[in-house]
Amino acid sequence: MHQFESGIQSNVLQNIFFPQVSSKSWNCVQQMLLILAGVCTLAISAQLSIPFYPVPLTFQSATVILIGLAYGARYAASVVLVYLLSGAMGMPIFANFSFGWQIFLDPAAGYLLGFLPAAILSGYLAEKGMAIKIWHSFFAALLSALVIFSCGVFVLTKFFSFNLALQYGFYPFVISETIKLFAVACCVPKFWKKTN
Repeated sequence: MHQFESGIQSNVLQNIFFPQVSSKSWNCVQQMLLILAGVCTLAISAQLSIPFYPVPLTFQSATVILIGLAYGARYAASVVLVYLLSGAMGMPIFANFSFGWQIFLDPAAGYLLGFLPAAILSGYLAEKGMAIKIWHSFFAALLSALVIFSCGVFVLTKFFSFNLALQYGFYPFVISETIKLFAVACCVPKFWKKTN
């Protein structure tokens, strides 16, 4: 595992898109803009869906992991928290433009709940150097996806048998998710190289 070279910070996209400035107030604006961009990206990815039952196929999980690997743990967690709270409070940003607290009582709620620990894990692994090479990024992405799917299947077992939970919530996504995560892993190292 490669450690960061000196000078590389966890908020990689802030380093890429904004020059370093001394003003603390401007730095806060940068951070808010990056978090807003992450929330918008996550909301858009939720609408790119195929309506499987009971769990739609979306690009959300891969996007969460992309955000984690690119933003680092703290910023990725902020993005996911703002996204979940915004959707729960009425913004139609969940899959198929759904919203509201009742979403967290649905069979697919475990996937949404798994976004936060997955974002933190992928961000943490990126900060430890797991986003510099493609295969390291892919391994970090797979571990983070496992968190999301473990949470998702766990909640599904409250509605279905364990075998059905796997049939509905894991098996249909193995191939598509692996392809998406590999695409993520190919993109992320390019972000980090720009900070060197």
